[in-house]
Amino acid sequence: MHGKPVAEKQQMTEGTEDSRALRRPSGSTEAFFRTGEAPAGLLVVYHIQKTAGTSLRRLVRANLPPAEVEITADLKKLRYKPEELLAWHRDWYRSLDPERRDRLCCGMSHSAGYLLPALDRPAETLVLVREPVDRVLSFYYYKRRRPGDPPGPGRKTHFLGLEEVFELGDQDRASLARPMRLEAWEQFFNWQSRSLLSVFHDVSTLAYSEGPSADADLWRGRLRELIESVFFVGVQDRFAGYAELLARRFGWSAFVPTSKVNERRPPASDVSGELRRTILAYNWLDHELYELCRELQMQREAEAQVSP
Repeated sequence: MHGKPVAEKQQMTEGTEDSRALRRPSGSTEAFFRTGEAPAGLLVVYHIQKTAGTSLRRLVRANLPPAEVEITADLKKLRYKPEELLAWHRDWYRSLDPERRDRLCCGMSHSAGYLLPALDRPAETLVLVREPVDRVLSFYYYKRRRPGDPPGPGRKTHFLGLEEVFELGDQDRASLARPMRLEAWEQFFNWQSRSLLSVFHDVSTLAYSEGPSADADLWRGRLRELIESVFFVGVQDRFAGYAELLARRFGWSAFVPTSKVNERRPPASDVSGELRRTILAYNWLDHELYELCRELQMQREAEAQVSP
């Protein structure tokens, strides 16, 4: 067993979004337990990095019933280890006594999706995806701005240029990822699709290929099945529409939280056509995922306009 998480507990009472948006890192693992009489539904907010997940979490927090929040162990070190994430969430859920398990009304984190196979009750799982070029750029410059990152190639452990990330072979990535401070290089290769698929499938055979792999149809089929039957997905660039869909679905108050902006990130228009094509080629499945989810959301929005 991975150990019972050390938790920080805070009381949340019914009120405005500001009263619920307790200050904590966006990577926190949060579990909410109802404190009063309320429907016993369960929400899982699967926050894929750099997809406006922080805004989604604020929207959800503002609409939860009165609840006690538990901040569990930091799972950052397990982010790229699906089997360990599945085991951690299974052990955590089993550690809850029956009464507390029944009061669990929401879980949200960068790895919350891994809770799904452990559940013994239905759950609605919310997730956002983002246009892959925009997301790769956002993640890359987020990594670049972190305090302590070496500034350039003159240092022994310089930060790779974005073009260099895609020039590395598998052997290079395996041997250079950590000293080059890009231990998160997997984030540049269909990371959104990997995040969704790895909850239920072994993605170790999903190739880091430039363009669709030989088994592309297998992964496409698996991903479509999850989008249609497991995850209620929205797209980052239509966040307002997604918030309205959630408001209709759950009887919530819809709003669009303000987003933080990385001022050091250059505008997407500054990215060369060649680099854009490279990013899309290595994120072919994420591109198809984004197009599928965008089409599905627009269809739902259109249906909502003619539905009571």
